[in-house]
Amino acid sequence: MWQRFLDSKILKIIKNKFLIVGVVFAVWITFFDGNSLIDWAKVILDINEQEEQKSYYKQEIETTEEKLLELGSNLDSLEKFAREQYFFQEEGEDIFIVQEKK
Repeated sequence: MWQRFLDSKILKIIKNKFLIVGVVFAVWITFFDGNSLIDWAKVILDINEQEEQKSYYKQEIETTEEKLLELGSNLDSLEKFAREQYFFQEEGEDIFIVQEKK
């Protein structure tokens, strides 16, 4: 019985030195190399995350520039912005700040 197993095609394939070298190479590249596939995948994910942040910040810059343009062109909007953001007040005026509970 063992002789039939030893002579089988499966054992010949397993004993093939090219297959063994190929499997060892694949394992080495996947896990142990300095530029392993796992590290490569992490870098790709990091790049994608940074691209998302880049588009977010570009959008925020555009909205901030629009607000800045509006504040520079309209005095009423400048006063409204100062009152809402920095709680500015005029003489003899009381301000009540209402905050939502989280």
